[in-house]
Amino acid sequence: MLQSNNLLVLPTSRSIREYFDKDKLSNTLLPTVITIDEFFKKSLFFENKKIIDEEQRFLYLNEAVKNVNLKALGISSSFNSFLKQSDYIYRFFLEISSENVSIESIASADTYSYYEEHLEILIQIYKNYLKILEKNSAIDRINMHLFFNLNRDFIERYKKIKIFFEGYFTQFEFELVKDISQIVDLEIEFISNEYNRKSIQKFIDYGFELETDKKYLINLSKKEIVLSESLNEELDSLKIEGFSSRINQIAFIKNSVVEFINKGLDPSKIALILPDESFAKVLRLFDNEGYFNYAMGIDIYDTRLYKTLDAINSSLVDDEIKVIKNLEYINIDFEFYNEIFSNSSKSFLTKDKFDKICEYLRSLEENRELLEKFDEVCFRYEKLIFSQEQAILLKDAFKIFFQKVSSLTLDDINSGKITVMGLLESRLINFDAIIICDFNESLIPKRSLKDKFLSSALKQKVNLPTVKDREDLQKYYYQRLISNSKNVAISFVKNDSDQISRFANRLFEIKISEKLHDNEYKHILYSQNSLKHFNEDIVLDIDLSKLIWSASSLKEFLECKRKYYLNHILKIKEHNISLKPRGYELGNIVHDSLEEYYKQDKRGYEALLSIFNKYRSENPFLNLDLEIWKRKLKDFIEQEEKRFEKGYKIIALEKPFLCEYEGVKLQGKIDRIDVLADEYFVIDYKTSSNLKISTKRTFENATDFQLEFYFLALENLYNSNNINTFYYDLYNMKLLEEVALNEKLELLKSIINGFKTTSVSFDKCENNQTCQYCVYKVICNKE
Repeated sequence: MLQSNNLLVLPTSRSIREYFDKDKLSNTLLPTVITIDEFFKKSLFFENKKIIDEEQRFLYLNEAVKNVNLKALGISSSFNSFLKQSDYIYRFFLEISSENVSIESIASADTYSYYEEHLEILIQIYKNYLKILEKNSAIDRINMHLFFNLNRDFIERYKKIKIFFEGYFTQFEFELVKDISQIVDLEIEFISNEYNRKSIQKFIDYGFELETDKKYLINLSKKEIVLSESLNEELDSLKIEGFSSRINQIAFIKNSVVEFINKGLDPSKIALILPDESFAKVLRLFDNEGYFNYAMGIDIYDTRLYKTLDAINSSLVDDEIKVIKNLEYINIDFEFYNEIFSNSSKSFLTKDKFDKICEYLRSLEENRELLEKFDEVCFRYEKLIFSQEQAILLKDAFKIFFQKVSSLTLDDINSGKITVMGLLESRLINFDAIIICDFNESLIPKRSLKDKFLSSALKQKVNLPTVKDREDLQKYYYQRLISNSKNVAISFVKNDSDQISRFANRLFEIKISEKLHDNEYKHILYSQNSLKHFNEDIVLDIDLSKLIWSASSLKEFLECKRKYYLNHILKIKEHNISLKPRGYELGNIVHDSLEEYYKQDKRGYEALLSIFNKYRSENPFLNLDLEIWKRKLKDFIEQEEKRFEKGYKIIALEKPFLCEYEGVKLQGKIDRIDVLADEYFVIDYKTSSNLKISTKRTFENATDFQLEFYFLALENLYNSNNINTFYYDLYNMKLLEEVALNEKLELLKSIINGFKTTSVSFDKCENNQTCQYCVYKVICNKE
């Protein structure tokens, strides 16, 4: 293979592979092609210094924080916790060094001294860390800018260097590129759009006049624009659909793959992009057809080697019976375990113990690729740990070892043709079609770990990248990904806790429907377990005004007539074998506890707690909820004492009622009635974490008339209309008044007057969100 003396620099190894796969490279002199990371590494050298790896960096950083008040930074000083949280500190140091910003300049810019204590601690850690690096003649990315030399032997090999720029140059990197451009002819190709303004501002500050939505090729050595082209981006097809759960997106993904292939697209030119790469594990479980190959590799969590490591690691930090049972379940050699780990919290890791650990774990595994990668980890770890002057406790050392082995992945050798990858891996690759799942507000754009210590305002002041800058960079990647494809399919999850990313409305000009599409695709995942359902209309000769209504039965009727029919007429009750508590269980316990508490004379938190503790269950999940609620009950007692000091008195608890309204009988049980002077206060306890009450703008869609029922009952019981109605939001410990009471009473009157019927059609509701948690959704074929 003949090579020219040109160097091409691309963002990723995958983009390099695609470059060499292009037909236009046939019968040509091929340039040398490397990634941007390799380019920077090879362009620098350090005299009499060694570059440290991630494990060494952690140990040095752990040494640097000794005798420092980490708690003030919101970081634990324990070894295990610091192992997880040290990244916050390191990323902050890396950011300021990469942008050539000193901590001292940040402190002087903090005119209001909001971060004075934080910065003093960070300065101390930073100086400690630099001293440790200097003492050990070590180079890390944090002190790289202080000691580097340009590797002219590498740079001068090439007549021309061309960088395909996709992303962001730090200030250090940009200065480095400028220095290199003085040695060799250097060109940079990039796209300018509304989301990478921060990235291209460095070129503008260097003297280039650049516009938005253009493709540029600039010669940095000559400081001239070689090429400027307008962007022409048109999609052949675009589909955006929502689902109630993440797993149901997989059916959409598979359907999209089939549609694209039936359209004549090459499967190897179709990609699935995962904003959260951990979703690949779930996807693999459903990939019966073998559609996909996984660019991120396959995790080792199902291997015996990992399961043994995980069980041992858990046993070193937790001595619960379940941990010991787990060791028994994986058939661990207890003779080996007791010999090595019997006193792990006090003993140190020795070379002999480490050799025995590695030998035992190797004996459990047969996968040759995993063994090779495991041996490499063992070699690097041994070199790291036993080159230290200070010995490390066995349990702490094992934690680092476990974390390192956990990050191993295996190549996807039994792979399909559709590539599954994360966002960054997709840079500078052209696809005929892309599928993006999880296009949700919680994931797109992904939140950064680098913004723990400073506000965006202060970062902007000292010219550090802000949260918005990082989010814009991710948006740039998504826009580039989509513009490099002609066919796009996007799915998102819509439920109580998530929604489509707001970025989608800016990225696409079409109106995005909020309709959920689970039913359209469910046959793809669940066809083997399909059930036959009846879809006939259900019409009964019935006079609704002759029935006795509770607030809950009315709510069911208004939300879904079919649900009311199944529950109150056919009386089909819920069948549940799940260990998780049912929605009403916790609420019932809280209600019963408060009723018993106020019926006795003894008051105070301890008195309420003794009642509450009687409701402990054999269900561990319910007990967990009860433990959490103990703290809330303490807040409840404090609030109640303040209320009673104002003169409120309880006159009724769990008060049953049966009254008539507009000729229809209403029944129920009022949680509590308070009185102050001549005013009555209806109180309905609520334990839900997402309690919503109607407002005067939203009451027209109301289905819950519980407080209205209570108001009418009190009018009848006490012959008074001086009545106030409240929800007691026990989760947030607030009293919430029914502000639209009069309006909802008028609405209730209208509903009740419509109950004089001779025939009723019990139709299924059309709101999929109502069906999402309905116990009858299987019967109705609404899954």
